[in-house]
Amino acid sequence: MLIIGDNMRNKIIEKTLQKALESGNNIWVIGDVHGFNETLRSLVGQLDLQTNDYVVLLGDLIDRGPNSYDVVQFAKSLKNIVSIKGNHEEMMSNSLSLEGLELPDIDLATWLYCGGLATVTSYINAYTDENGEEFTTQLDEIIEHDTRWMNQLPSQIILNDWRLVHAGYDPEIDLDNQTDSELLHIRKPFHIATKPIDINRTVMFGHTPTVSLPGHCKQSWGQVWHSSVLLKDGRPAAIGLDTCLFHNADAPAVLTAYNLKDGSTIQQDRVEQWNRKAIIIANDV
Repeated sequence: MLIIGDNMRNKIIEKTLQKALESGNNIWVIGDVHGFNETLRSLVGQLDLQTNDYVVLLGDLIDRGPNSYDVVQFAKSLKNIVSIKGNHEEMMSNSLSLEGLELPDIDLATWLYCGGLATVTSYINAYTDENGEEFTTQLDEIIEHDTRWMNQLPSQIILNDWRLVHAGYDPEIDLDNQTDSELLHIRKPFHIATKPIDINRTVMFGHTPTVSLPGHCKQSWGQVWHSSVLLKDGRPAAIGLDTCLFHNADAPAVLTAYNLKDGSTIQQDRVEQWNRKAIIIANDV
């Protein structure tokens, strides 16, 4: 696992990734996982990672899906996986504690409603044996460790030709003045921008399912989104990668990896069953 520091950027990680690209290695960028651990593991397995290849997760590793706990442990355990903070990591790191679960405040209650209940369930289940005995001390320790890890994740990664971020950027705010409020939450103003956010870099982002981005429709489920606004070198000004795993509509549910080296993509269909029964189980503590 790469140790991540500053909560906006980490220059060591950026230097490592840039060097890997310049050396001809693969940098795979993956959109929102939302707790689908088996799908993430299957997709990463398809990438055939070599020693100096890397995976960058664009945030929202957690919430809604069946096993956010395992997603987080997987992301933390591999030295060639780097994670960016998403708004769901922000909510968890700011609100979750075992003590707080006994009497949730408004922040914790909001997060639980927004998918956090499934995450809490996965953590409790991971530290409860088959007889229903909960290992409370260890559970408390892992929650504290993981929320601290999430809190220190960078909100963006800036390379020579790319910006990697969870949600995007506000076109009305100077790039140097953007905060987590914009980087982790923005939607429409960024999506409909008529000029590049950065004239030299393509913005790779998640957060908003690509089916709802400009120019896409219900026939676009599971497709990567490319902005119609172009950089001078002809590349899209932005590329959306949240091809949406957590829905239960009659439509493709896929997780996408995009290779910064050559623009290729690899997709993994959702592995887990995800229907009304599975959703109830995922949220049943």
